[in-house]
Amino acid sequence: MPKRLLFLFGYLFAIQSIFAQTDSLRMPLDIPLYLSGTFGELRSNHFHSGLDIKTNNEEGLPVYAVDDGYVYRIKITRNGYGKALYIKHPSGLVSVYGHLQSFNDRIEAYVKQKQYKKQQFEIELFPYKIELPIKKGEIIAYSGNTGGSSGPHLHFELRNIKEHPLNPMAYGIRIKDTQKPVIRNLFVYPMDSLSQVNQSGKRIKLNFTRLNDSVFLADKILAWGTIGFGIEAYDNQDNVFNKNGLYKIKMTVNGLPYFTQEMMEFSFANSKHINTTLDYPYYLKHRRRIQKLWVEPYNPLEIYTQLVGNGSLKLEPGNNYQVTIELSDFDGNKIIIKIPVQSFHDKSVKHVQPNKTSYYVAVDKKSRFDLPPWSVVFKPHTSYENFYLKADATEKLLSIKNPMKPLQNTYLIRYPLAKIKSGLRPYAYIALYGRKHRTYYVSGYKKHDSIRAFTKRFGNFVIRYDSIAPYIKPENFKENANLTDYHFLRLKTGDRQSGIKAYNGYIDGNWILLEYDYKKGTLTYNFDDKKLKGYRHQLKVIVEDRLGNTRQYKTVFYRRE
Repeated sequence: MPKRLLFLFGYLFAIQSIFAQTDSLRMPLDIPLYLSGTFGELRSNHFHSGLDIKTNNEEGLPVYAVDDGYVYRIKITRNGYGKALYIKHPSGLVSVYGHLQSFNDRIEAYVKQKQYKKQQFEIELFPYKIELPIKKGEIIAYSGNTGGSSGPHLHFELRNIKEHPLNPMAYGIRIKDTQKPVIRNLFVYPMDSLSQVNQSGKRIKLNFTRLNDSVFLADKILAWGTIGFGIEAYDNQDNVFNKNGLYKIKMTVNGLPYFTQEMMEFSFANSKHINTTLDYPYYLKHRRRIQKLWVEPYNPLEIYTQLVGNGSLKLEPGNNYQVTIELSDFDGNKIIIKIPVQSFHDKSVKHVQPNKTSYYVAVDKKSRFDLPPWSVVFKPHTSYENFYLKADATEKLLSIKNPMKPLQNTYLIRYPLAKIKSGLRPYAYIALYGRKHRTYYVSGYKKHDSIRAFTKRFGNFVIRYDSIAPYIKPENFKENANLTDYHFLRLKTGDRQSGIKAYNGYIDGNWILLEYDYKKGTLTYNFDDKKLKGYRHQLKVIVEDRLGNTRQYKTVFYRRE
């Protein structure tokens, strides 16, 4: 048998083996599954890597292991997935459960023992294979709202051996869906300075009409040169109102496949390049995401299964074209948009040239701009493409106009410490002006003779000062109170300027585990963690902000075990 056929049969056998092991996955929740987020959905600066499963706006629902395996990773952070559990399965897949309220008793005891040993709430653990074995259908955790969640739900993922997220719907996690995708907007773009659409050198919004429940017809396009298409669309599932992401986008030209995007797998390393798939200037102006149906030369994403060239259409003089865009969900519900195109050249069309400035950012070179007393530095490959920047500065304000171009890495802003009174230097930081004259701390540090900050954002930057320590106050108890019947104690904390950096708590001089919920600004201690000796106890909580200002809260309470 030829080697190519042997390889093909081997590949098909491997795929069948994985599906045989995974098509019987147990559902992670024992309730009807409805989604608030689909796999590959467009999010701010990343693709959604799993399914967001609704929990009826409740917390504490049992979460089940979808297959046999063992806990190989546990991660707890104040942001991101919050409390998250990672289980490795014999098939080679990894299932991930995020935004959990808590783990089962066995895992919870393991985690807390490590947290107390390291004296930290945020922690990442990699248990040995034999430490936390898991059976399919075992309750492993309880659903919650921890981390960067905007409401109670379970974030569920499947990953392969390369740690690439996979579409769980392809592995037996099915959601009832009889609803067709919805198209909101359709655009066509001249791709270069020699191209035009409907007597214009700019992006054009296309009107379309419904022919039946699945087919739409767009107005005829008169175009010249090379053109590309963009869509704003979403998908629905049954019994929910969420506007979720699409599974598949396919474009044909005169019946021939031209562009196909399919959300089955991607890498975390490339997920940050999501903005290369969008009409980024339109997103910045309207906060709506138009997906390009072509691939930029700097786009490294693995989500394209079929391309002719880069997906843009080069028109031949005198020819007519039938462009068809098909949008579908995983269950095969689909809509079709037909777009007639005629090659036509209007010599009167003029293209707007970009405004040139003194501040030119080149992709492959370091670009430094001095705007006394500020300086701005773009390292090589900070941007995806070359552009001109508009910038201005005074001693108190640095203004960088948004160039309407996405960045793939942060750039550096520097301000000399010599311009700040010596007594204020420890409290100084770079801040970004936001809405309603609010300012926001920009992550950075002081080094040598300057304050340095790193950001992907553009706007107005100023120097701010934070000499005020965070606040701490009891929320569910009073000072000198008897807390014998309490299951937990909770404090409210926050910092109105630079934000919370670190915190620690102690009872009778012994470190205690305080769980920090940044959304609510609370620190919570569970009395079940450790038995307290005696009746009278002293609580001390220390909170530090990003500028090193610290606040201590001390009180006495009484408790009998």
